[in-house]
Amino acid sequence: MKIKNINGTSQTTCVCGSWLKHWEKFSGQTATYCPVTGCLKKDLVGAHVQKANGSDDKWYIYPLCNAHNQSTGVLEVSDSYKLVSANKKETCEK
Repeated sequence: MKIKNINGTSQTTCVCGSWLKHWEKFSGQTATYCPVTGCLKKDLVGAHVQKANGSDDKWYIYPLCNAHNQSTGVLEVSDSYKLVSANKKETCEK
């Protein structure tokens, strides 16, 4: 799967405590290392991302290491982790 980071969203908050906790709660998954191909860093955050291909312009939360959370390019990531909606009205503020 290919995603791209949405930069400039660090001030956005959520009632889950952190965006990584938000991702874990609504994906039902836990990440132990960054799912970017070839990366094994463990300093994970819940990153705001979009799908890099197609017409889907929705915002999602996906676990990335701090370095990849700063990335401006397209990232190739594992298909084994789910994208979780960043729209709080669809998730934690329902």
